[in-house]
Amino acid sequence: MSQDLPVRGYHHITMCVGSAQEDYDFHVKVLGLRMIKKTVLFDGNEPFYHLYYGNASGQEGSLVTTFPMSWKTSGSVGSGQVRILSLSVPAGSFSFWKQRLERFGYATRVENRLGVTRLCFNHPCGIEYEIVETPDDIRKAWTEGGVPLEAAIQGMRSVTISARDISPFSAFLVDGLGFISEGNDGKNVRFAMGRGADAALLEVLHEEDRPQGSWTWSCGTVHHIAFDLPTASVQMDLKLHLEGLGYTDVSEVKDRNYFNSVYVRTPAGALFEAAVTQEKGWLKDESAETLGQDLKFPDRLNYRKDEMIARLEPIVD
Repeated sequence: MSQDLPVRGYHHITMCVGSAQEDYDFHVKVLGLRMIKKTVLFDGNEPFYHLYYGNASGQEGSLVTTFPMSWKTSGSVGSGQVRILSLSVPAGSFSFWKQRLERFGYATRVENRLGVTRLCFNHPCGIEYEIVETPDDIRKAWTEGGVPLEAAIQGMRSVTISARDISPFSAFLVDGLGFISEGNDGKNVRFAMGRGADAALLEVLHEEDRPQGSWTWSCGTVHHIAFDLPTASVQMDLKLHLEGLGYTDVSEVKDRNYFNSVYVRTPAGALFEAAVTQEKGWLKDESAETLGQDLKFPDRLNYRKDEMIARLEPIVD
């Protein structure tokens, strides 16, 4: 892996969920995240929201994004998908989160995996979440969502992928993306993007008997994870690097209005995205103070704006 192809960490995670209001209430009113951007899916013809939640500034690596699609039949949850999203919180805040989640009606349990204690719970659509205390995380949390600074979510800590075969996926992560293997815990393996306290983590569960999960738009599944790259030239170098290794299922660059992306289907089946934030990012069409307040459309979809709004579920703050 060439040293000039740095994956700096996570950019965002995108999941298919149920009701838009239910999803908004979960992320904003329960988890205390900030609504960063309210827009729509840019692919295909069927209108549905693309909602972005994050920390105070919507920093790369803090972003949980969702496609509400309550009308879609739930897909098959299984291997070849992201299974768990782990969120980073300050040290000493476990008891706060346990009490808060249970007060809102969410069942919790405590697990230990790869030497880390986790507070586990589920999104209303069934996707698995975890809270992990991360003392060295200095990202600026959003504190206007009902959660105090000493407990507020700072961003993504890691994602956990279910894989039926570890070896080819490990080779893709190490040789293709430059991740560093940090060892295993039985059948579970951890990889780091970078070194030291700032390294982002990806975890893999070796579940060889787990049936293959869905790759389509399917309520209750994670669609993809996106990694943060610094520039368009690095993004193109990574695309060519992966193709040169034989991973030819790499998309062309797609304009996502706030960032540019290429996608690759990994050997494990999980879909990865390499994203480069555009110059103005979230501030392209909103101020820092008004992020996420209005529904935004890219210029190329303005001609469908009224039609799409009429078919979208209202979201009440």
